[in-house]
Amino acid sequence: MRPYPKLIAAWLCLFLAFPALAGEPVFPGGGAVGLEPPGAMTVADSFAGFRDSAEGASILIAEFPVEAYAEIAPKFTAETLAARMKVTRPVEKLTLAGDVEAVLATGLQTQAGIEYRKWVMIARNSDSTAMVTVQIPSASKVYPDAEVEAALQSVRFQPRGSLEDEIARLPFAIGDRADFRAVRTLAGSGMILTDGPKDVVADGSQPIVIIASSLGNNPAIGALSEEQREQLAVKAIQGLNFTDFRAESTEVEEDGDVLISGSGTNSGGQQMMLRQIMRFGGGGHVRTVCIFASEQNIAARCDQVGQAVTLKASAESASED
Repeated sequence: MRPYPKLIAAWLCLFLAFPALAGEPVFPGGGAVGLEPPGAMTVADSFAGFRDSAEGASILIAEFPVEAYAEIAPKFTAETLAARMKVTRPVEKLTLAGDVEAVLATGLQTQAGIEYRKWVMIARNSDSTAMVTVQIPSASKVYPDAEVEAALQSVRFQPRGSLEDEIARLPFAIGDRADFRAVRTLAGSGMILTDGPKDVVADGSQPIVIIASSLGNNPAIGALSEEQREQLAVKAIQGLNFTDFRAESTEVEEDGDVLISGSGTNSGGQQMMLRQIMRFGGGGHVRTVCIFASEQNIAARCDQVGQAVTLKASAESASED
């Protein structure tokens, strides 16, 4: 059974600064995937990757299970990527050092009125899959194509750490797991927990808790009104793979958290309860989604976890004020 194919697809739709030493791969946060960052890019403090804030340029690294490559790589065609970017040259199959298999798509994408040159590469070794996304404003002359592509050729893998090491590198902290068991992290920005012996749960027999943070830093997030926060939270929960989702209650708490409770039918035709808490901090947000059968009665534990999740960048900013 392929692990979490729909969760992987969902993450695809969402998508400690120090100078790098030239010629040496840098592994942000000690993760399994690194590269030689181009130009003045340094390790980002709010996502797994690199950024040059002055140029508005970034490299995002997302880690997935090795099996995800077979799920994602076939989607790397001009047709399937057209909804997200304009592919400007044929998709390439690459072999990187260490017999790492990779597929690279190159093109243009416009966001908030700014056109970006974009590279999206999916690569795998024997035990990990990585998606590396490079975004450079088209108006920038600092990062020529050849320099970016040399950085992509430098992608390397190193042995994965323990699950707790991976959790420690996430851009959020969990003060209380409410006796849920961590299963794995995904994309360097989220994690999955459950309650029970199974790691892969497709039959609703165990609850699933998904904690996912926004990628990168968007100052506009901090300026959202209460209504805009509620709209963002509703859109997020409606994006889950559930038919006939019905929101039974939506509340905006005094601290700005948005709590949504509802139900829907999963892909297996089972009626499930859904509970989401979205928290905001600095230039991002993090949401905790619980999916469970009504008889499992874990709503209070879901809220306990969700309210104990804090974006690290937000916590660090608060401590400096």
